[in-house]
Amino acid sequence: AGIVLGALAVLAIPIGILAAQQSPGLRLLQTLYVAVAVAGVLGVLAALTFSAGISDAVRNPARFGQTWQLETFYGEDGQDFAPAGAASRAAAADRDVTGFLDVRIAGAQAGRVSIESFTYAPVGGKRIPMVLTAGRMPASPGEIALAPTTARELAAVVGATIRLAGGAAARTMTVSGIAFVPSGSHNSYDQGAWLTPGGYDRLFAGARYAFKFHTAVVALRPGADVAGVATRLDATVRSATHARGVVFTPPQSLPVEELEDVSVLPLALGGFLALLAAGAVGQALTMAVRRRRRELAVLRTLGLTGRQTRLVVVTQASALAVIGLALGIPLGLAVGRALWRVVADFTPLAYYPPLSVWALALIVPVTLLAANLLAIWPGYRAARLQPGRILRGE
Repeated sequence: AGIVLGALAVLAIPIGILAAQQSPGLRLLQTLYVAVAVAGVLGVLAALTFSAGISDAVRNPARFGQTWQLETFYGEDGQDFAPAGAASRAAAADRDVTGFLDVRIAGAQAGRVSIESFTYAPVGGKRIPMVLTAGRMPASPGEIALAPTTARELAAVVGATIRLAGGAAARTMTVSGIAFVPSGSHNSYDQGAWLTPGGYDRLFAGARYAFKFHTAVVALRPGADVAGVATRLDATVRSATHARGVVFTPPQSLPVEELEDVSVLPLALGGFLALLAAGAVGQALTMAVRRRRRELAVLRTLGLTGRQTRLVVVTQASALAVIGLALGIPLGLAVGRALWRVVADFTPLAYYPPLSVWALALIVPVTLLAANLLAIWPGYRAARLQPGRILRGE
């Protein structure tokens, strides 16, 4: 009989936190407790998901469009200080080089917007994949891929046409995609455009200089020793061209400090919501024991043991935790990813859906453990209720 009564109590009493009460104010308060429990799980998971997005961007230069590991400089103002063609072919033949682009750079103008324009010219068939947020790379002389901030300044989308001035005559070009570009002395990674070699020659025909800068970017196989490959490429180019000015170096640093600076804010908010949820669950359990004293006293008189009484409170705490997890986990993932998309668009950088695997793996057991720890004191008080005294008072 005690086991049956205990089972019935375990099933019935926890519903009190959600059951309809005669007092509308109490119903509202209980709903608020549940909402805060959901908000606690949501806030923690959203914060950790957002933090995972920051960590991913800091670890992966490709999120900023940087898919190469070395750069070199050939010349400026239309003059190379080394035979660029021979240098590029010699370096591109290295066993650790998986991609090599010969890049000529010049400045175009679209109204008041200056556009640092880069040629996408693979050497030896070794292409480097570019990071696009929309569309594709240009494939014909009449196409152009704009960097995100430049596209925003021009209010240009994929398929739009823009009028550019660069050489003797202005040219109309079609936007084929939105892609990040190399950072330079006159632009950042989100400002500029990619052109095919033919598109570059067409746009800058008749310009004072054939190029403003002449550079190359190099992608290496995963796991390659970047410093060691750079030293070897320097020696290879010197041997092939007898030029000593070509030096391969890592690209410019990326603006990750701003992201690291804001990473603490969502974690602080998530921690605050977790503490708020813990307080709400503790208060809900204490209130439930106080308001359900009569029901508990009746069950104790019918044979409910002290251990079963504590189990009633534990089950109620677990029920709150399960509700918080069931609603908070999907909402937390959605909110965290939505916030990260806003930051990715604003920064800008390539958006990849962040996922904190360890947070997902731990949030269920940690939440249930915390809820059961919060139930210890209310359960102890419930087990020490004196049925005779309570029922005489009724």
